[in-house]
Amino acid sequence: METWTLKHQRWLNDKGITLEDKKILEEMTPTEIKENFYQDLEFGTAGIRGIRGLGTGRINKYLIHSVTQGYCDYLIEKIPSAKEMGVAIAYDTRHMSKEFAYEAAKIFSGNGIKVFMYDKIRSTPELSFAIRQLKNVGGLVLTASHNPPEYNGYKVYNQLGCQLSTYETNEMTKNIKKIASFADVKLDNNIEKLELIKDELEDIYVEKVKELSINKFNKNLKIVYTPLFGVGLKPVKRIFDEVGAQYFLVEEQSQPNGDFPTAKKPNPEELEALQRIIEEGHKVGGDILLATDPDADRLGVMALNNNEYVYITGNQVGALLIDYILNSEKSIKNKEYIITSIVTSDFGEKIADYYGVKTIRTFTGFKNLGKKMEEILQDGGEVHFVYEESIGYLAEDFIRDKDGISAAYLIAEMAGTLKEEGKTLVDKLESLYKTHGYYQEKQISYVIPGIEGVTKIKGIMQDLRENGPGDFGEDLSFDSFSDYLNIAIDGEHADLLYYKFVDGSWVCVRPSGTEPKLKLYINVIGQDLDEANKKIVNIETWFKKRVENWL
Repeated sequence: METWTLKHQRWLNDKGITLEDKKILEEMTPTEIKENFYQDLEFGTAGIRGIRGLGTGRINKYLIHSVTQGYCDYLIEKIPSAKEMGVAIAYDTRHMSKEFAYEAAKIFSGNGIKVFMYDKIRSTPELSFAIRQLKNVGGLVLTASHNPPEYNGYKVYNQLGCQLSTYETNEMTKNIKKIASFADVKLDNNIEKLELIKDELEDIYVEKVKELSINKFNKNLKIVYTPLFGVGLKPVKRIFDEVGAQYFLVEEQSQPNGDFPTAKKPNPEELEALQRIIEEGHKVGGDILLATDPDADRLGVMALNNNEYVYITGNQVGALLIDYILNSEKSIKNKEYIITSIVTSDFGEKIADYYGVKTIRTFTGFKNLGKKMEEILQDGGEVHFVYEESIGYLAEDFIRDKDGISAAYLIAEMAGTLKEEGKTLVDKLESLYKTHGYYQEKQISYVIPGIEGVTKIKGIMQDLRENGPGDFGEDLSFDSFSDYLNIAIDGEHADLLYYKFVDGSWVCVRPSGTEPKLKLYINVIGQDLDEANKKIVNIETWFKKRVENWL
C-alpha cells in the first residue's frame, strides 16, 4: 500500500478528526488522496505554507493544532516562564487566517499559555513588533504572504520577534512528531487566557517608523499605493497622512479580500500583480508606485521614467536604500554592517564597502537574517540595513523581520528628495552603476507542482551535483563551484548550488522553501548594460540546456 494511502487511513481512524471531516476524507478520489497526503508540510524559508484542505500536505485546523501543540511543548520545555510571558498572534486577510488564528489560540490556552491576539487584521512586521514590545515568549502570524489565494500558512517567532531558526524549528518538529493522534492536543474551546491587542501598539510602531526619517518629506511627490487586498493599507495610509504625503490608492485593491480578484497571485515582485497600479499611476501622474503584499512584509517599487514605469528590483531597491542611509551617516566606526543573503546581488555590498561598512551574508530567509542581526547587536555592533533580493527590507532595529511598511516610507522619502534635485530613482540607479559597476540580474522560477514536481526538482539538483556544470558559453570564465549541502554558514547547510565566474559574476540554483519551484538566480557585472545583459543570456541558455531533459 502506498504511503499516502496509509496516511489517509490513519486520518480516517483518528479520534481527533470530526465526523464531518471524515466524510470528506471518505469521498476523496485516489488522485485527491495522493495529492493531499503524498507529503507532510514542513518548515521552509518562512514558516509552513500550503494549499488549504484536508491531509498531511495541506493547511487545515488539524495541522494548526498539532504544530501549535509542538510549539507549546517546545516553549514550556525551554523557557520556564513561558506561560506567564504569553504569545502574540496576528492574522491577515486570507481565507481562514482568522479562523486558524483562533484555533492556534485554543491550543496555547489549553497549555496554560497566555494569548495576546490582535483584534483585527495586522501586518507581519507589527507581529514581530508586538512580541518585542509585550515581552512575549514568542508568537505567530497566519499568512501565506504573496502566495496564490488557495494557500495559507503559519509563521512562528521566538521571543526576539525573529522567525524561528532552523535549529529551533527542528527542535519544535521533534515534539510535533510525538503527537500520535489529533485527540491528544490540549484544546481549550473557551480560550480562557485571551487578551486583545488594539491600536495602542500600532501608535507606537508608526511613531518609530517615522523616526527613521533622514530628510524632510517632499509633499510634491505623487505616490500611488496598493496593499493588494492585504493588511498594509491602514499603517501605510496613516504614516503618509501624518507626514503630509500626496498619495493615491488603487481603491479596488484596498479592501480586504482573500480572493485577490485583480491579482490572482498577489506578489509585488511580479508585474502581473502590478497592472492595476500601473494603470492608476498613468491616470494620476504618479512619480512612484508602491505595493505591499497581503501581510505587508514585502514591498514592490516602480518609478516613472520617460513616461513609462520601470520596475525597481529587490537588489536595486536594497542598493538605493543602502546608499541613502549610509550617505546620511556622519562617521563610520568599526563593527558596522549591512546583512543580506547569499543569493542577493553584490551591488549593495559594493556600495556599503564604498562607505566603509562591512557586509555579512546568510542563507535565504529573515529567520537567518534576523538571527544574524541580533548576534551583531548583542556583540556591540551596529546594523544599518538588512535585506534580500526577494523585496524584503529592514531598516529599523525594533523588529526582527522584513518590513514593507517602513520600506515604503523610506523609499518614498528618498524619491521625494531626488525629485527636489530633478532626478528619479532610475537616475540615481544609473549614477550608482557608473560609480560601482553595472550589476544586473535575472531570476527565473520553474514552477513544477504536485508529487511529480518534487521528484523532478530533486532530480535536477542531484544531476547538477553529480554531472558537473557543463558549458557556460563565451564571455564567462568559470571560477568555482560550491555546494552548500557540504559547506556550512553559521553551522547550517542548505540545498543550494553556487557557480562563480572569474569576473565576479555568479549564478545560484535552489529549490524554493515555500513553493513548488526551482529558482535560478543570475547576477552579473559588466562594463556597461550591453555586456552585462549578454552574460545573463549566456547563463540562461546554459541552464535551459542543462535541465531541458527534466522539464
